[in-house]
Amino acid sequence: MWLALAGCVVARAGGDTITVEFVGSFAPAVTQRVNSAGEIAGDFQFNSITSAMRYQPGVGRVALPVPAGATQSIGTGINEIGTIVGRYSVGSGTFGAIWSAANQLTTLPPPPGTWSYSTPANINNSGTVCGYATRAVVGSDPQRAWRWTAKLGYEMLAQPAGIVSVCRDINASGQVGGHTEIAASVFRACVWNIDGTLTDLGTPAGTAQSYGLAINDAGAVCGTAGANDVPFAWTAATGMRVLPDFGPGLKAAAYDINNAGWILGWADTAPFETVPVVWDPAGNLHNIATLVDPVRFYFPGDYLVPITISDTNLIVVRGYDFTVSGDPMVLMFRIIAPSACATDLDGNASTGSTDLAVLLSAWGTAGAAGEDLDGDGVVGARDLAALLSGWGPCP
Repeated sequence: MWLALAGCVVARAGGDTITVEFVGSFAPAVTQRVNSAGEIAGDFQFNSITSAMRYQPGVGRVALPVPAGATQSIGTGINEIGTIVGRYSVGSGTFGAIWSAANQLTTLPPPPGTWSYSTPANINNSGTVCGYATRAVVGSDPQRAWRWTAKLGYEMLAQPAGIVSVCRDINASGQVGGHTEIAASVFRACVWNIDGTLTDLGTPAGTAQSYGLAINDAGAVCGTAGANDVPFAWTAATGMRVLPDFGPGLKAAAYDINNAGWILGWADTAPFETVPVVWDPAGNLHNIATLVDPVRFYFPGDYLVPITISDTNLIVVRGYDFTVSGDPMVLMFRIIAPSACATDLDGNASTGSTDLAVLLSAWGTAGAAGEDLDGDGVVGARDLAALLSGWGPCP
C-alpha cells in the first residue's frame, strides 16, 4: 500500500536510515508550531499567568504583550516571517490576536454570530488566518471553523451537519485542514478549499472517526483516526492511507507535516510506552528515542500534546535532558536524512528554499549539519554559491 506525499511515496515501516542532531532545550512550555528559523509559538507560566510566548533561538522564551488586566493568553500558530496568532482573555471576554514579528499586538474583531470566544489556529505568509469560534452551551459546545483576512474579514466555513467544525492548520494557498461533524457525533477529517467548498477525507478502513491536524503546501494532510490511535496521511491523488506503527493494538498519531513530506507524531512501542516518531517522505517509521542518547534523554509517555516540525526538519517535543534538569523540558532536534546530493540539506532529494534557509541559519559557523559545502571550516559565500549552483532536483 503506497501513498504519494509531496512528490514522495509512503510505504510500510522500514529501518532507521536517518540521524538525529540535538539542537537545544528550554524550560517547560506548551509548544504549538515552529517555523524554519526555529521560532516557536506557544505559552508558558509567567508571573503566575499563562502567557502567549515566542521562543527565539539565542534569546529564549519571550512573553507576548497583551492588554492590561489580561488573565490568560496563548500562542497557537506562527508563519515563516514570524507572525504569531493566538488569543487572550480580559474580564469575561476572550479575543483572537495577531502578534507581528516585532511583537506588536493586533486584536481580531469577533466573528459574525453569537460566540463565547474565538481561537485563531494558524496563519500563512500572506496573512490569512484560520481558526474556530466556540459557544458554551449546557450539554453541547457548538464550534464553527472560519478563515479571515484583513481585507475581506471573516468567512465562516462550510459545516454540512451537526454543530462542530474546527480548523487546525492553513497552508500557503489558503486551504484549511481540520475536522467537521457530518452527522450527530460523527467526525471527519476535512479540507476547506480556497473556493469555500469542503472535501471530506474519509476514514481509514475499520475506523469511524478521523481528525485532520496539519496540512502542507502541497495539500497533504496528516492526522489521527479511531479513538486517537490510527495515524494517517491523505492526498487528493491517493486518498486516505494508514501510516505504519509498531504493531497490533498499539496506538499512534500524526501531528504535523512539513513541505517535504516529513511527518512528526507519537507511537506506542508497547502498552503505555510512548515515544516521539517521524515518518519520512517514503513512509518509513523512525523511533526518535532510539536515535538519541538514552542516558541523556527520556521521553515521558504523554504525547497527547502538540508537537511540531519545521520545513528545515527541526522537531520540537517534550522530554527530559538529564544533563540540564530533572524536570521535563522542551527539546529540539534536527532530523538529518541521507542526501542524494550535497546541497540537499533537508533530505528531500532536491535543493530549494528550505535548504537555503538551513544554510543561512548556519552562516559563519562550522556547519554542524553539512552546511559547510566547500569544507573550508566555515559556512559562507562559497557555500551559498555551491548551493545555488545545485538548485533543483538532485541528479
